[in-house]
Amino acid sequence: MSTNALPSRDAQDAPLNEQGNNGVSSIQNRPKHEYQVKEEPLNSAAPVSVVCIGAGVSGIVTAIRIQERLQNCEFTIFEKNDDLGGTWLENRYPGCACDVPGHAYTYTFEPNPDYSKYYVGSPEIHAYLKAVAKKYDVEKYIQYNHSITEAVWNEADGVWDLEIEVSSPGSDKKTLLRKRCNILLNAGGILNNWRWPNIPGLTSFKGHLCHSAQWKDFAWEGKTIAVIGSGSSAIQITPNLQPIVGKMKSFIRSPTWIMPTYGLIDWKDEEKKMTYTPEERQKFRDDPAAFLAYRKKLETDMNRAYSMLYKDTPEQQAAKVQFAAIMKARLGGDEELAAKLTPPWAVGCRRLTPGHNFLESLVKPNVEVVTNEIIRIEPDGLVTEDGVLHKVDAIVCATGFNTTFRPRFKLVGRQGVPLSDLWEDTNNVDAYLSMAVPEFPNYFMFLGPNSPIANGTLIPVIEKQCDYMLSFISKYQKERLHSFSVKRSVVNQLNQYYQRFLQRMVVSDPCRSWYKGGRADGKVIAIWPGSSLHYMKIISEPRHEDWEYSYSYGNMWAFLGDGRTLLETKDLQTKSEDLAWYLVNPEEFMRVDTQLTD
Repeated sequence: MSTNALPSRDAQDAPLNEQGNNGVSSIQNRPKHEYQVKEEPLNSAAPVSVVCIGAGVSGIVTAIRIQERLQNCEFTIFEKNDDLGGTWLENRYPGCACDVPGHAYTYTFEPNPDYSKYYVGSPEIHAYLKAVAKKYDVEKYIQYNHSITEAVWNEADGVWDLEIEVSSPGSDKKTLLRKRCNILLNAGGILNNWRWPNIPGLTSFKGHLCHSAQWKDFAWEGKTIAVIGSGSSAIQITPNLQPIVGKMKSFIRSPTWIMPTYGLIDWKDEEKKMTYTPEERQKFRDDPAAFLAYRKKLETDMNRAYSMLYKDTPEQQAAKVQFAAIMKARLGGDEELAAKLTPPWAVGCRRLTPGHNFLESLVKPNVEVVTNEIIRIEPDGLVTEDGVLHKVDAIVCATGFNTTFRPRFKLVGRQGVPLSDLWEDTNNVDAYLSMAVPEFPNYFMFLGPNSPIANGTLIPVIEKQCDYMLSFISKYQKERLHSFSVKRSVVNQLNQYYQRFLQRMVVSDPCRSWYKGGRADGKVIAIWPGSSLHYMKIISEPRHEDWEYSYSYGNMWAFLGDGRTLLETKDLQTKSEDLAWYLVNPEEFMRVDTQLTD
């Protein structure tokens, strides 16, 4: 749909086939006439329209923070699904769970003492997110079944022109909606654009075919099935289907390191640590201080493990020896299989997964591990490079997601070229502190390129990113900004640092990884060059010198307004405000500094 057909900024929510004004816009008008003093107090919050894409972990915390911290803000979340939760709504395959301790995967301000398992499953995480959203009244901001199809920057008006596809539940009918916003936040997540494996003949298969991210039920009992993949999804699916199928063929193209559970010295203790007892959960509820100490221990262990991600460190060498020994033991001492499944590269080159019962399931009598490459798929099964046809009744593709960071929708900035085209070559993928892109003004993304997604704790990182973004929205309102855009020269230098430093980290080893966009070699586009704590520190205060700003009224000092502060304006009505707030209390006022009197 051509943006030339879009209405004026006042018609923010009109369907594409509707003419006329549908209401008063909250987007501030930007007069073209000669500048005049604004009759408003210093730093009053101008109206701002903010759109967030996605109602997952990031979108929910954004809604909470905005209603707590901002005023005069029109906020909308467009969610493509019919419910919130993001990846924890969409991924419901058998065994789907968080691959870090569940208590370390909650908001810092909303712990959940009721999680039943150490590695909590997706239904419980989804229920937790629903409960948080209800407590903070988040769903009033969400428009479900709304998918962003196009976002085009309008330089003259300083807005994003959006096109949204609206689905009708229970129907194939779709309508198009358009809207404008001052600021666009992309909280769509990394693992949301699942993909089929690139294997010739996939669609010719006559049996049951499903992807882990779009799970379809099937009568698995007694059937011969294939599971393709060795990432987190396959590692969780395999031990859950193995006991009920007749025969399983596990196709593992690339081996992966299976890590022991956080905080356990002996991997054999895992089983009793997988579930919290009712007594443990009750203690978490009754003693918040003890519960906080428990979470602190979990996240300290996660953050401390970052040292293992450096090449040739004692921690890395120790991990390789320990993990290899544990993996062999879990495979029942099978030397041949252990040799095939133990990676030659460093621990952490690919994302680490705890893999409870995965290796144990591979040595069960009804499981065959196939490490030969699949060259094609036929109606009856899969053909490997050795010419063998593996006949199966069902194929489970646990083959992951498109992790190149290219937006799923058409996102066009100042250059007039979609970001997906600019980032078609992964060597061109770069961003400012994982959140902003040059020439894409008033746009932020959560967990963008080179974010700390495997460098320690994650949820606090998302919260800190949200705080960072809100500081810019507040600045936009108070200083009457037209646009803000990170400088290209700054991002170029930052990217040089990234790639130089990442050579020190194991993620640059030659292993096929989504950290490199699915390649074995090349530019690392998904990992921050440092720890999560390192990242949170660098974004704790914005470096405004890295940004370019333009202003709504042609004068950067327009926000000085009518010469009064907000407090003084309020006092004009109440005559009761403290207009001498700058005076210290008597004890402070009378204190003598001995260094000055000596």
